[in-house]
Amino acid sequence: MPVDDLPDSSPAPAVAALPAWPAALRESARLRRYDPDTYVFNRGQRVESIYQVQTGQVLLRRDGADGEPLTLQTAGPGDFVAEASLFSSHYHCDAFCGRASELFAFPARTLLACLQGDPSFAVEWVRLLSRQLMRSRAREERLTLRSPRDRILHCLQLEHDAYGRFTPPGTLMQWAGTLGIAHETLYRALAQMEQEGLIVRDGIQIVLSEIQRKNAARSRRPQCR
Repeated sequence: MPVDDLPDSSPAPAVAALPAWPAALRESARLRRYDPDTYVFNRGQRVESIYQVQTGQVLLRRDGADGEPLTLQTAGPGDFVAEASLFSSHYHCDAFCGRASELFAFPARTLLACLQGDPSFAVEWVRLLSRQLMRSRAREERLTLRSPRDRILHCLQLEHDAYGRFTPPGTLMQWAGTLGIAHETLYRALAQMEQEGLIVRDGIQIVLSEIQRKNAARSRRPQCR
């Protein structure tokens, strides 16, 4: 299983990214780099770590009845992987990196101890997983939209920050992959939307126009999920 632990200084990014997390968890985190077409873990392997994707993409897969792999989850930057296995002794599926990826690895025992001993962190953990579940459901909804333009707007409207800014997960090519469209299609659509005044490009960030932000506010009203 080709995987490189980054040098001894690798916990530093984890500490910076997770300032409110318990010190024991931040200090035990390791940033790992996976080559394309490699596995993070395999089904039946003993649970040792819970992961969070930083760059790239991880597919959680299991063989179907016909022997073909079924994709249970597509995890992108910010998503946790194997969090459902925290209370299990063995992983229930395979975690596969189709392209180069970097993941934080958190020791499962340390994470569980922190959850049991720190109520504030336990609430933060539930909040993070709830947000991930909402993102996952939004992605499923997005992929039912036929128009690439509609998929892009759906993503921008649901995932922008309080200032209307959206930062793509990874490169534009990687973002196109999560949208299920060709990257050339994404480039053309963004250029057209910018020309129409729907968005403004600010470096790697995309800023929604005021009209689009109002539409997004309406789409974010509480719904039964």
